[in-house]
Amino acid sequence: MSDFRDQQRFDAHQEALRNSRRAKQRAAARQTQRRRRMVLVALLLLPVAVAAFAFTWSREEAPRPAPAAETVPAPETSQAVAATGGRVPMPDHVRGVHVTSYAVATPSLWEPIVNLADPGVGMNAIQIDIKDERGEVAFETPIPLARDSGAHMNVYDPVKTLREAHQRGLYVIGRIVTFQDGYVPRANPKLAIKQRNGKLWENDLGITWLDPSNEAAWEYPLQLAAYAAELGFDEIMFDYVRYPTDGEIDKIRFSDPGRAKDEAITAFLKRASRELKPRGVRVSAAFFGLAASEDLGIGQKPGKLRNALDAFYPMVYPSHFGPGQFNIDDPDGTPGPTVAAAMADWRRRTNGGTVELRPWLQDFTMGQQEYGLKEVKQQIAAADATGAGGWLLWNAQCIYTPGVFEGTAGQP
Repeated sequence: MSDFRDQQRFDAHQEALRNSRRAKQRAAARQTQRRRRMVLVALLLLPVAVAAFAFTWSREEAPRPAPAAETVPAPETSQAVAATGGRVPMPDHVRGVHVTSYAVATPSLWEPIVNLADPGVGMNAIQIDIKDERGEVAFETPIPLARDSGAHMNVYDPVKTLREAHQRGLYVIGRIVTFQDGYVPRANPKLAIKQRNGKLWENDLGITWLDPSNEAAWEYPLQLAAYAAELGFDEIMFDYVRYPTDGEIDKIRFSDPGRAKDEAITAFLKRASRELKPRGVRVSAAFFGLAASEDLGIGQKPGKLRNALDAFYPMVYPSHFGPGQFNIDDPDGTPGPTVAAAMADWRRRTNGGTVELRPWLQDFTMGQQEYGLKEVKQQIAAADATGAGGWLLWNAQCIYTPGVFEGTAGQP
């Protein structure tokens, strides 16, 4: 039975794909008109270009000064990091699971998960939510926007949780849902995506969004990430780091409507990487599984970040691909080949970069195909065969298939 968060991810994937197809049709029409205009302009400007070339031909270009070398500060070490036993080195091959903040605080969910820890031959990483899809922040922070908006939930003690995970040898990835946020936009509408009439825009679930085109709205998730780094998280993963896909998109008014979506998202993640890495953490992002196969129109262009981030986590859940995708009739019923095909596109898109690929794999049932040990193992085998730097399993209810980590030792 699917969880509403799995359904939300599925719906967002499908809506992004539909928007991409419509955008391609509009772009093709615009391209035809643009070519016609370019030919006309070229004919009109030809005499001017000839004159300009004659004027500059004999001039010698002045040498440009070499750019100043950027000074990168040494990583900081806080008392909180020391209290957690210090950071755990990144595994050569990451193998872990998604854990919500409430699962951390629920012994019946948390204990079975951390008991899977076996860094040498099994689970060696764990992804823990810092800020979730609703905008709830799992613990108290000194950040005024989180406090004043009522986002603090005090669900778990981060230092205690990190200490336990680190003592078990687990590499801890803190997940921050970046722009979808049901708290801060209501407390500070200047940072929010709005409707054309000036009111706050909401998606289909009634959740508001921070405006990705407004750099002032970037400060809040970056502040959360910086504080998490000081607490001792080993890696910060930005999720929902994109423009909206569901809701009445045509009613949206961005603060900077002329800014290219991919430029905004790329700039945000490059800034995050630049500011967080000196604090001693690695920086990563979760992207839609199709982001490497086509332009979804939501700002996710992985090729532009292949040397900026430490890792991509593409959401290559087989149930989220439609019939015929990758020339596979039933992706949901063919998990291994589907993951392999999706990862091949990701490999091509990031070729030549330093970023690691670690896919999100499906340990839940969404469509007709029931997912159990066999289906999850097929995905793992496919991911490993593509040379991925590891993988994470997603289940919104945080209940994972028994035996899934058995036999994962000895991977690259």
